[in-house]
Amino acid sequence: MSQRRMDMPLAVMSASDFKRQNLGKKKRADMTKWKDRVRKALRDAGKPYLTRRGEQKPGKNPPKEGKVCKETCPRQCASLTDERKLQLFREFYAVSYERQQAIILSSLEQVIQDKLGSQSEGTEQVAEVRSPLEDLRGKHKNRPHSIHPAVREGIREHIQSFPRQPNHYSRMKGDVEREYLSPDLNLLRMYRLYKENNPSSTAKFWLYRDIFKQQNLSFGQPRSDTCAKCDALFSKLTAATTDGERLKIATESELHHRKAEKAYTQLQADTEWAKANKDCHVICIDMQGVVYTPNLTHSNVYYQRQLANYNLCIQEMGTDNPPTMCFWHEGIAHRGSIEVASCLLKWVETSFAPLAHAKERKLIIYSDRCCGQNNNWRVLNLMALLMSRRYFSQIEQKFMVSGHSFLPCDRSFATLEKRRKVSTLYTPSNVAEMIRGARQQHPFKVIEMACADFRQLPDSTLKRPPGLLITSMMWLKVTAADPWYIHTKMSHSLYEGWKTWLITKQRKNQPPPAPLFSSTYARACEDPLPVKKEKYHDLMSMLAYMPVEAQAFYKTLECEE
Repeated sequence: MSQRRMDMPLAVMSASDFKRQNLGKKKRADMTKWKDRVRKALRDAGKPYLTRRGEQKPGKNPPKEGKVCKETCPRQCASLTDERKLQLFREFYAVSYERQQAIILSSLEQVIQDKLGSQSEGTEQVAEVRSPLEDLRGKHKNRPHSIHPAVREGIREHIQSFPRQPNHYSRMKGDVEREYLSPDLNLLRMYRLYKENNPSSTAKFWLYRDIFKQQNLSFGQPRSDTCAKCDALFSKLTAATTDGERLKIATESELHHRKAEKAYTQLQADTEWAKANKDCHVICIDMQGVVYTPNLTHSNVYYQRQLANYNLCIQEMGTDNPPTMCFWHEGIAHRGSIEVASCLLKWVETSFAPLAHAKERKLIIYSDRCCGQNNNWRVLNLMALLMSRRYFSQIEQKFMVSGHSFLPCDRSFATLEKRRKVSTLYTPSNVAEMIRGARQQHPFKVIEMACADFRQLPDSTLKRPPGLLITSMMWLKVTAADPWYIHTKMSHSLYEGWKTWLITKQRKNQPPPAPLFSSTYARACEDPLPVKKEKYHDLMSMLAYMPVEAQAFYKTLECEE
């Protein structure tokens, strides 16, 4: 419970109120802000408050300064200092109303009359109260306008009648028991369906919404990372018939999620290390989903092919540097390992200078397991190339668990996607400007890749050791101090030992041969890539709906023969 809620005495909230505060979805009603409860809390605390009629009531006056009793007072009131009296005043009104009444009752003394007169014969038994009575004001059950329990139960049954999907991916607190309704539904649509099925019901929308919040439900598909293994394990778990099978599957699922969590823990630890060590750089790389242009709104566009635009995000962790977006479209290059390696080379050349003698600099790359882009021999050759050119003395590449590869780049992509929905994008240049203006603070840095920036980087300069399958490794490392070997791990554990593989034909401790890598590399493509014929004709058919500047760009595209 937050500090602002603790300002209100807990005694004001009943057990059911407290339970209600902690059930349901994130956005819950804050009952401590209800006018009647605020008014009661102020009155019990001895502070000024406003009545329902709008009358301003004064607060309780603090005790007067000076002596209030004579020196002969048997309770020694005269010995109380002004500070002590003020302290007692504040402590009294800081407790609940019931506690205040108990304090007053405990201070009373029974006075026996000198002469007792009898008005009736015999004796009368009187109940003795040994503890203060509970304050029952406002807790009666005489509420003629209350909602009948049958109405509430009918709403619950209607909500439960909708099919839902269990959340079997996330292990985050509060998400394990959450279930998901169809993304085509929303709260207002559900309420209208309820009214159609129950036309005589007097339940208002606020009541339906209040009961819905008590259910651990959300709309749409689970947003946590998913993977094929999670789906397979969940299917096996639902089909298991014995407790032994369920325990075995649950254990396997637990180990799988722990491995995924270990990758995120390692990323966080490396980020903290990069903050403290200026010679260590940690980056995350990821490819955004394809952005198509032009984004016209007429219905025919849903049946026509559009130009694909690609964006690779390189986000440096532990620094204030904004993410770098390497942007191009399909008329310039594809989106494979050559393009990813070329973007990384371009980023390194624009961000770093070669190291001086005896200087060291470390680079750690985090990415997903996409073999066609990140986890391949071409990127591994690039790592060795960067060390041979003295940009770094050690480079590591760490992979997230497949299906659990949410990276900080995805937050940047969410910002871009939000901006894209309200932007008019006719050409790739419009997309580049949209990326630049997506954030006012720390705007994204955009590198518009040209044909000359994509190089035919090698993927076979290094010797591929027999038995080494880099797509099964979680951690790769190459060092300038030991350029003959690549070091691998199958997990992110610091306790697992490195396995070394010889990646050159040169034996260790022999004089280094001629440089493994060339100083220059040919372009990946000499001319712009042609667009497929069907797509080209579709783009030409859209020219009538675009401004003149956009038409000029699309007319420069090459068509595949």
